[in-house]
Amino acid sequence: MTSVLIPASGLIAAIAGLAIYWVHAARRESILHRLSAADAVVRPAVVSEAPFARRHRLIPWGIAIPIGIALGWLGNWPWNIAVGIAIIISFIASEADAWIYQWRLARIESQLADAIDVLVASVSAGASLQAALQQASEYTPRPLRDEITEMVARLRLGDAPPDVFDLLRQRVPTETFRLFSMTLTVNWQVGGALAETLSAIGGTIRDRLAIARQIRTLGTQGTLTTLTVLAVVWLMAAMMWQADPPRFLGFVHSTVGSWLVAVSLFLQGIGVALVSRISRPKI
Repeated sequence: MTSVLIPASGLIAAIAGLAIYWVHAARRESILHRLSAADAVVRPAVVSEAPFARRHRLIPWGIAIPIGIALGWLGNWPWNIAVGIAIIISFIASEADAWIYQWRLARIESQLADAIDVLVASVSAGASLQAALQQASEYTPRPLRDEITEMVARLRLGDAPPDVFDLLRQRVPTETFRLFSMTLTVNWQVGGALAETLSAIGGTIRDRLAIARQIRTLGTQGTLTTLTVLAVVWLMAAMMWQADPPRFLGFVHSTVGSWLVAVSLFLQGIGVALVSRISRPKI
């Protein structure tokens, strides 16, 4: 009984520690978001918009939990191993979802840098901001084209320009679009040389994208290293099973062996989560 309770207690304590860490991290991000919102100018007329891209945090667990139940119930696998496999599948799926999310944001930010060049050329030629946005929407590919077209349509319908620019910030919640929308809002309310300001912002955005690209490259190396180590572990397990299936299955189905495998799977999931956290610093 002691040989079962000690590994079980350790695994439960590790799961509880990881859960507490993620709860504190989510609470800290919520507090920072509220402080950022408190510094912004409150406008009651602003209509809330859904973000352009969002994380799907429940889908990985919706995929992993049925797999774990199927392995434990239908496949007669030890439940601790089934739970460990479900955890690592959920973390890997979350990593894939985060990669898709970052890729979509990087794509639309790169398009914004090109669209700003069109805006600078149009404004320098004497066009109004609305006409420059219309021309930029014609030369900009999707998905940024849809966002700029929505801005132009709202301006033509008579919406307040600061509210329209703030809607763009809500739709694409990144530092780049926040800077762009804030610049347009300040220029509309105060005035000034919009072409020079946008040109400087365009250079800043391109520098930020270059730094983010370098960070993603280094982060990709770390992620690939982690996945390679995981693949080696699974490959060694497959080779051991192929060499002596009865002994391997006997080890996996034993109490000590099943808990060792479960703890190994749980630590692999923690490794994937930590590498994902470290490789995506906020710029």
